[in-house]
Amino acid sequence: MLLKLYLAVGITLVLALAAYLFLFLNKRRTFWKDRNFPCTGRAQLVYGDYKNTNQTEHMQDTNQRLYREFKARKLSIGGTILFIIRSAIVVDPDLIKAILVKDFNFFHDRGIYNNAEADPMSGHLFSLEGQAWRQLRAKLSPTFTSGKMKMMFSTILRVADDLKEFLLENTANGAVELEMKNVLAGFTTDVIGSCAFGIECNSLRATRCQFREVSRKIFDQSVWQMLWMIVLMTFKGVATAFKLKATPAEVEQFFTKMVRETIEHRERNHVQRNDFMNLLIQMKNSENLEEKLTQNEITAQSFIFFVAGFETSSTTMVNCLFELAMNPDIQEKLRSEISKACGDGPLTYESVSSVEYLNMVIDETLRKYPTVDSLMRTASKNYQIPDSDLKIPEGTLVFIPTYAIHHDPEYYPEPERFDPERFNAENRTSRHPFVFLPFGEGPRNCIGMRFGLMQTRVGLITVLRQFRVRPSDNTPSRLVVDPKSGIPTPLGGVPLLIERI
Repeated sequence: MLLKLYLAVGITLVLALAAYLFLFLNKRRTFWKDRNFPCTGRAQLVYGDYKNTNQTEHMQDTNQRLYREFKARKLSIGGTILFIIRSAIVVDPDLIKAILVKDFNFFHDRGIYNNAEADPMSGHLFSLEGQAWRQLRAKLSPTFTSGKMKMMFSTILRVADDLKEFLLENTANGAVELEMKNVLAGFTTDVIGSCAFGIECNSLRATRCQFREVSRKIFDQSVWQMLWMIVLMTFKGVATAFKLKATPAEVEQFFTKMVRETIEHRERNHVQRNDFMNLLIQMKNSENLEEKLTQNEITAQSFIFFVAGFETSSTTMVNCLFELAMNPDIQEKLRSEISKACGDGPLTYESVSSVEYLNMVIDETLRKYPTVDSLMRTASKNYQIPDSDLKIPEGTLVFIPTYAIHHDPEYYPEPERFDPERFNAENRTSRHPFVFLPFGEGPRNCIGMRFGLMQTRVGLITVLRQFRVRPSDNTPSRLVVDPKSGIPTPLGGVPLLIERI
């Protein structure tokens, strides 16, 4: 009799829980409809408007479809449901400007889960919110000035020389097919390893590089990893209370050990280097409390420095070389401009920065292949959309779909065509300034933009000064984005023919 009672109670509880879950998901699904806010009207119970994301299509493709749908309906914004998260896609450039700059006080956070106490690796500049973000941004901004970048330039040049020697060795007997995605990932790994940790990774030649292996755990996202992040972002208060972690244990252990050992070695042996880590150690030991960093803060910033600087720059370079291989006339013009500005002697910070056509080529690469497919902001309070009766409710995750905007034919005719002239002075000034957003805009733009562009310029110049890049029989006709990658990276390899000039 007692067993039957327990069974009945158990079944009742399961049914009640199932009913609650259904009502919760259904309320989320119909959130925008219930408020007469423009939306797709097709949100599903669990997936919302993102059923195929991270499975058969990348987030950039999903957001592009939604962007095009809302734009066709002449909307400035449209409500969406990211699995169970209330979200929205911004279409109008003036509204984008308001969100990123003019009304930044409503949208100062990205909405990404962080808990610096329980999950120290999440306490970095990209994820932190509110006052904690403001204080850390103020501390770190002086480390990314042009003066500090110039200080690190010689370190990047040493790694670039290794890249040049690697390519010379491989082309000793003529043109050779190289998988350039791996080659350039090795270059940026060595740059970040040297600038952030003072470590000679030698990943261009190493058969096994721990930095590269750890990076795969960060960037190769399974559906379950994505869902875990969705849960943490949706139930942030519960996740914080239970001290849940977003960072994989192996990743946390690797970076914690790496930073601790690097700091101990440098302080014990009085090592001084012109790199990022040296600047952070100086802040750690500063007597000025407004500058001071804890060791956990240094670890978190070193982690995000690696994450932001490794994959984004290597992907930009491989995408750029692919387009130059497919457009030999552009490649030859760029090589000529590099020769005029840099000559045959050693590269300098000034000469690398002065190749205007290179800047145009990189900008066109970042337009066609933005390294961040969408900018994310969260409404900290209800926001009245200017010249509209619509409000963005507090807590809404707002997507500014960079990829979709960069491929909008209204702003970039024939968007699939690679044309650096889009970024000459005349064309640049003729467009709305908020339809090119490779590094974001406003107070929360990418703090490492100067460093990323510097290593990208040095890497491309190193290749193009002495080598010609051509498609091989195995080079794809177009690059396809891996749907499971955390940031948009080419699916599979990018084999190209490299030959000495």
